[in-house]
Amino acid sequence: MNYPRTIVALTIVTLLLPAPALYAGDAGEIRQLAFKRLNQGVTAYRKGLYAEAVERLQEASSVALNNFRAYYYLGLALSGDRRYDEAIEALDIALDLDSEHLQTHVAKGDALLKKGDLEEARASYMLALKLRAEYAPGLDGLARIQESESKQEEAIKMFRRAIASDAGYAPAYTNLGDLYLSRDEFEEAVTLLEEAVTVRPDFAAGLNRLAIAYGKLGLNTLAISSVRKAESIEPNHAAHPATLGWLQVQRGLIASAEESFLRSLELDRSFPDARRGLAEVARRRGSYDLALQQLDNALADTRLDARERREMQRYRDTMAAEAESYTQLAGMRDSGEALPDDYAQLGMILAARGQWNEAVVAFESAQGSKHRDERLAFALFRSGRFRDALELYEVAAAAEPNNIELKLNLGVCAARLGRDDDAANAFQ
Repeated sequence: MNYPRTIVALTIVTLLLPAPALYAGDAGEIRQLAFKRLNQGVTAYRKGLYAEAVERLQEASSVALNNFRAYYYLGLALSGDRRYDEAIEALDIALDLDSEHLQTHVAKGDALLKKGDLEEARASYMLALKLRAEYAPGLDGLARIQESESKQEEAIKMFRRAIASDAGYAPAYTNLGDLYLSRDEFEEAVTLLEEAVTVRPDFAAGLNRLAIAYGKLGLNTLAISSVRKAESIEPNHAAHPATLGWLQVQRGLIASAEESFLRSLELDRSFPDARRGLAEVARRRGSYDLALQQLDNALADTRLDARERREMQRYRDTMAAEAESYTQLAGMRDSGEALPDDYAQLGMILAARGQWNEAVVAFESAQGSKHRDERLAFALFRSGRFRDALELYEVAAAAEPNNIELKLNLGVCAARLGRDDDAANAFQ
């Protein structure tokens, strides 16, 4: 019999190593134990307990050298644990055992894409498509590569092609919705993400992203309900409490957000979105040193995938620049050297941190700075001073009658004060 060379090599290595005490016994007992470990590993993987799944599946595969399922699920579990190099090795062995298994080609492509090896990932997806033309997961993978290459219009067409190929493939809707989220096209994103969870109601990843889209539109009740449902489906996945934390940040619930991010880290000690969230919590409290430390801890994680690393580094650079600017502007304010534009810049930083009352004070001192009144009006609105905000919006809207954003903000302020006719006129 001609065994694949990978299996032969593994067999030789295994024979050279001392047999683990766990597997002492006759051949029948060993097979039964391997089967038990395999089932335990698959169950753990499906529950999102990736580290536990890896341990059990490694035990199974170390004995059942020619068991395709052991290596396939080991690769999936290693990817779930963000150990992409090891995942690729396990998936390669699975492909030696079954070179025509479509999902394995796609899983390998996904791991390569996470590493940033776009051409290798493309080759894996293309192999799946050669085995089955118009295979939706393969098309979806190619679309994600195009998105990574900043070819958004091409990616949109490819995502649509994947959906047309299999209208029940929820990840394609979700990934396309995520692309629209990145473009701030929130209504389009919501439509796609609602379709994702319609075709597959238990699709937690879709519910998670839908919660983010709802949050961007200010639909807070729907957002919280969506992420809570995702968490009930996948209670062991760190993404869901992290998303809840970001929704709480948007609403100014900083203490609650911190608890959610810490809960996420209990599930995954270095989950990137939770680390970034704790950095944002520290920033909102003015603790830039602590914020930068959280981001440095995240960047030190070798499991960080290529896209996450780029985004995290960009976020850190922005944070460092803001920290330097804030220190300089606050010093000028305290020494009495700040000019109107300096106060305006300080106000924008404070507003971005959600410190609306402090931002009002800064903008009030920025008399003469361009767009000062509009920014002051928004800070007054966010701090709950609707009457003061409305007066400024009325003046600004009269000066710029074609400025739609000013009209909308004027209408919202009027509505908050119970002036329904004024609000209706502004919205019209």
